[in-house]
Amino acid sequence: MLAAVSVTGRGSLSRRLGRGLLDTAAPRLRMIIVVLALGISGLFGGWETVPAAPEPQHTAGTAIGGGPWQVEVLEAKVAGDMPPLRRQDENNRWVYVIANVTITAHESITLTKQILRLSGVEGLLTEEPYDMALDRDKRVIRRLHPNMTEKVVFFWEQDGDAPLPTSLTVLVQARTYREDSLSHEAKWMDDDEVAGRVTLPVIDNRAAASPSASPRPSASVTAKPGASPKPSRSPRSASPSARATP
Repeated sequence: MLAAVSVTGRGSLSRRLGRGLLDTAAPRLRMIIVVLALGISGLFGGWETVPAAPEPQHTAGTAIGGGPWQVEVLEAKVAGDMPPLRRQDENNRWVYVIANVTITAHESITLTKQILRLSGVEGLLTEEPYDMALDRDKRVIRRLHPNMTEKVVFFWEQDGDAPLPTSLTVLVQARTYREDSLSHEAKWMDDDEVAGRVTLPVIDNRAAASPSASPRPSASVTAKPGASPKPSRSPRSASPSARATP
């Protein structure tokens, strides 16, 4: 039985020797050989875990695909009062990120609070955004639709005692379309993965006028046909109630 065994240089047994021993050994001896091999592998680092690859770093404006969505992170700011959003404490501040978001899935997405996370900011009251609004009309949103790119503002409330961030990192979350092991339904699943990250400077916008999240619609005035305009009143004859309040 050993005649079929070949020997390589420096007296080391070849792969044929290993296969021959496993084929001819009794089952109990075969198990012992396997256990010894696994133990030797562990001594030489066979059990060491391979470190996960870091999330790719991107620049502002780069399109990052996260499964059902594609995100272009644009800028980050801080502000004070931004009605109708209400802070838990008037000393707190809003940290917000502006990004272009496109839903690439075939269905509308309601998991809008799952798209972004922040890193490098202390004192955030919640991990997920407090709320989101469309930049074009400051309307609070809960759903985004396929193939309609929207500029979205993501808000986080920060404790007023926490240091004001001068820079932060935006993490674009990823989802995988697969079968749920419990319901056996195929859907976008959270595997706790990050599609990419963008590091931005933070613009301090507290001194500027804060945009309202629900602006009042402007009233349009339509002139009646044939109506003659009334002469304007002299400033001297204007009543005090007609004057603009500072």
